[in-house]
Amino acid sequence: MDLHIKKKIRYVERDIKQALVAGYSEFVTNGSHRHISFLTLSYGNTFKKILVDSEDSFIHLSYLIREADIYFTASYNTEIHVHKKFPVVYSWQTDNDLKWYRQKIKTIIDDLGDQFHKIKPFIPIAANLSTNETIPALTTKINNLRYRIQKFYAGTNYWLPAYKLFENRYSQLLALRESTLKYDVVLKDTLWGWPLHRIKLHKKLADLSEKYSISAHLNWHEPVIEDGSSTLLLNATDFPFTVGGEIKDYERMLSESRLGIFAAGFHWGWRNIMTFGLMIGIPILIDKPLLEPYFDLSEFKAYYNHDTEWESIESILKEITPNEWEKIKEYNQAVYDRYLAPKAVAQYFLNNTISHCG
Repeated sequence: MDLHIKKKIRYVERDIKQALVAGYSEFVTNGSHRHISFLTLSYGNTFKKILVDSEDSFIHLSYLIREADIYFTASYNTEIHVHKKFPVVYSWQTDNDLKWYRQKIKTIIDDLGDQFHKIKPFIPIAANLSTNETIPALTTKINNLRYRIQKFYAGTNYWLPAYKLFENRYSQLLALRESTLKYDVVLKDTLWGWPLHRIKLHKKLADLSEKYSISAHLNWHEPVIEDGSSTLLLNATDFPFTVGGEIKDYERMLSESRLGIFAAGFHWGWRNIMTFGLMIGIPILIDKPLLEPYFDLSEFKAYYNHDTEWESIESILKEITPNEWEKIKEYNQAVYDRYLAPKAVAQYFLNNTISHCG
């Protein structure tokens, strides 16, 4: 959108029903497709169909890859997408934890392995850009009128209001880079994904809360068979498990934290709040991600958890002095802007799609 406004490219949006004209099948035009964007690139005399899959895990690789010339995925993994093997996962995961996933990944490789040459790494799910911003009634009426006029005369969607909302929300998030240090750890979490691992994390934080400023809330989520947790004897009445005070504004409080901590997501997935942590630049402690974006994620200053007891938390907190906290933030913000800022991602996308048009 920004490059269009600067007249560097021409960007238009159309209803999914018009995808037939771009060469997509009726399965695309008649379906509701979660977390997938359908694009076409016209460059010179070349025309390419491109899918951007923003699902957070490689187990969700879409069969719609058959529709694409190029398939960007947020959950690229070399072992799966190049070597067609089950990836090396965490040492604390049991055969019961992995049984369902091994079969799922085998099915993906068997069914879609011949399409893997189309796959390109992308970026993890971005920070949440949805907003509750109130739009004045007159502005809404004007936008609706412009939308109808453009739709009638050009057959395309009027996207400028959405762009402005994105810009405003992004500016609000960037402002949190200026937050000052107030807490040691703030974590708002659920049992979504290998519950015992998360419970051990929150119990560790409870122990540390006697010496550190920690607020952590672990909310109930029904166990699911996919992560082997269906046999766990968990009781919903034991949750939420809370440590410290109320978490009223998670993004703000996280931006004021010495250390952001994120346990491995369900199916090794990624969450918006993790990208927010990278965006703000605070030090983070995570189970090492299995997804591989288009750049080396290790360029960020981050700490990796290697066990299920979370023994490294206290030593990391002691290491991160207020001065070190500021240095890490400044460094991580620069890495984020180099690779994950919207304009950087747009340029990566264009470079890698245009290269296919030669």
